[in-house]
Amino acid sequence: MKFNNLKTRIRLCLVISVSALFLGSCNDEKSANNSTSGNNEVDTTVAVNPPVAKKSKKSGKVSTANNVDDSKTKMEKDKMGYYNRTEVLPAFSGGQSAMENYIVNTIEYPQDAIDNNVEGIVTVQFGVDESGNVSNVSAVGNKIGYGLEEEAIRVISKMPKWTPGQVKGKNVKTWRILPINYRLEES
Repeated sequence: MKFNNLKTRIRLCLVISVSALFLGSCNDEKSANNSTSGNNEVDTTVAVNPPVAKKSKKSGKVSTANNVDDSKTKMEKDKMGYYNRTEVLPAFSGGQSAMENYIVNTIEYPQDAIDNNVEGIVTVQFGVDESGNVSNVSAVGNKIGYGLEEEAIRVISKMPKWTPGQVKGKNVKTWRILPINYRLEES
């Protein structure tokens, strides 16, 4: 709807510009014919500044998506010593809403992505070790570019300590996956 409205405004600007050029050139010929200065040159320059369509300012909004239920996945340790699933999941201090607040308030939507109207979901994988430290942060899946993956990795890497995951009552290293949703908004 907004795109069609912009098209209509641009068409209107073009019609006004062409009309102004046509009327301006007609007026210049009349004034040249009625001129008594004896100068045979006709000035046909018309200064028209058509209205420029205002670009709406965009800003980015970030949210986290819910993790996929992995309760049917077999609990296994990989060659780096990280579990893919645990009996007790690692938890961000303050819970899911605190984690979402941390991400929303810390992430900065890259200006390059805003300028190029880039949106999408960046999936970040990271490890939570036995002490709750976040490490081995990387973007997985399809890359979007324009700095979105780098910003997500930067923010996740700076996360405060988590409560570590547990297997049989013992703290263990665990992989976590967090989808971060980048969306543009008109402001």
